[in-house]
Amino acid sequence: MAWDEARDLLRLDDGRLWLLIALCVALVFTIQSVEGSVEGVWPHQRRPARRGPGGRTAQGIWASVALLLLPGMLLGVLNLAVLLWRELPYGRTLLLGGLFVALAWLLFVAVSANFLGLGRYMGQVGPVGPAAMLAVLLVGDLLLLIALLDVVPSLGEIRDALPLVS
Repeated sequence: MAWDEARDLLRLDDGRLWLLIALCVALVFTIQSVEGSVEGVWPHQRRPARRGPGGRTAQGIWASVALLLLPGMLLGVLNLAVLLWRELPYGRTLLLGGLFVALAWLLFVAVSANFLGLGRYMGQVGPVGPAAMLAVLLVGDLLLLIALLDVVPSLGEIRDALPLVS
């Protein structure tokens, strides 16, 4: 009987909870990937003088893409947490923003891991590829921020929900 009460309290049958957990795990691993991508994992990646001017520009834009992934994922986590807490349904803004951030995240992971030669291809494209990903991420982050501002409760409601001793 205690297991049923715990299951009802935690709402383990809600798919949004599992999505929130997966997003938190992905965020932790993405932080490490972003650090490696921005600083460069291999010694030859730390020497920007060996690259051409287009490669250096693309590396700077790629670092911006990597750094914009983190706020997008964090906004996704916050949106899901508020939706679970307030028992609200998804909004279209959240779904579209999440789709844009997820698409950019998948491309970032594929390029960082050189999956199917995407890392090499992105290096040959120059600054256009990372700039397009940067635009997608900016739109996704903005949509997720709008979705969060739409569902975030007032400060009084948050204060009432916290179990604080007076």
